[in-house]
Amino acid sequence: MNQRTAGYTLITRRNWLALAVSALAGCGGGGAGLALSPGTGGTGIFAQGAIAGFGSVIVNGIKFDDVGAVVQIDGAAANSLDLRLGMVASVQGQRSADTTLGIASQIEVWSIAQGWVTQVQAGQFVVAGMTIQTNSATLYDGIGSASGLATGQPVTVWGLQAGADGSRWVATRVAVLPNTVSKVVSTGLVTVMGAQRSLNGLSMSGAMAAGMTAGQLVRVKGVLSGANLQVEESRVLQLPSDALSQHEVEMEGVVTQVLSPTRFMLGNIEVDSSAVSSPTTPITTGLRIEVRGTVQGQLLKATAVVFESEQKLDEAEIEGQIEQFTSLANFVVRGQRCDATGATIAKGKTGDLKVGVKVKVNGTKAGDVLLVTSLEIDD
Repeated sequence: MNQRTAGYTLITRRNWLALAVSALAGCGGGGAGLALSPGTGGTGIFAQGAIAGFGSVIVNGIKFDDVGAVVQIDGAAANSLDLRLGMVASVQGQRSADTTLGIASQIEVWSIAQGWVTQVQAGQFVVAGMTIQTNSATLYDGIGSASGLATGQPVTVWGLQAGADGSRWVATRVAVLPNTVSKVVSTGLVTVMGAQRSLNGLSMSGAMAAGMTAGQLVRVKGVLSGANLQVEESRVLQLPSDALSQHEVEMEGVVTQVLSPTRFMLGNIEVDSSAVSSPTTPITTGLRIEVRGTVQGQLLKATAVVFESEQKLDEAEIEGQIEQFTSLANFVVRGQRCDATGATIAKGKTGDLKVGVKVKVNGTKAGDVLLVTSLEIDD
């Protein structure tokens, strides 16, 4: 049996949500995060995972109505139209009676790396001291595919923690930045030797760094000079357990360590899966999964676990107006370039396609393009 589908009793991905960077609690100069608060109806839910679609914001198979949501990207106020496929989002809101639907009150997105590519290898690259792994589900902006990455390129990365030491991550989206970029972002576990704090092999300096403790998972931003990072902003990444006690919690992530048959680390979050049906195949490191449960302190008590297939990770759905149109092979919806030359036209006529026309596309990610398999054109 394939290890991606063996193990825990499988639950359809549309029944809930996920991630592993861990719910973000602000620290230092990183700006105040969105305040978590219970909603006014339905079931309160906190979900974290890579964005898989729009029309409503889709995270881990749940479609969140984002019309009234407060949105932040890297600590700055934003609009839901600024969100892109592959960005890792934390969504707070209410789940509907139909568990595939919800209403988002707050959406928060944080990149995990920014800086200049220092090394490129097959299936991975290095930026800000972090090893970034790529796969078929990684989306690109500014280059066509991973083959377009080169040393010296400034990039921003969104992704999931893939290594127990916090230095390895799986990229869900990579965007090439203008050459004018001056600040570096690095995310990982703090190491301490005497008075020196380090992160991903970079020595950190400044008042922000002085208060960090060994083993903290942090996201820092600052100016890099050689191997020294002058920290200007910092953010501790941990579960805001008090705020989440009134919510269902659903997280997507990579298994970074197996502690026992019923305990494992999802990114930097410890998961207790003792209440889930016994697996026929043990969970192993490197698996990308989703966990649904409740938070007790810094422990995620799982009520359900599902393995994510590569096919599902590659899929995306977008509903919106065409923003740019060159041809059936090249048009843009919600900031995503689409190629529908091989699509089944489920509704409408391709001759009606133009800027401003509302469409719904389902497809498969392929570098910087969505290869559309099904296209619906609004009358």
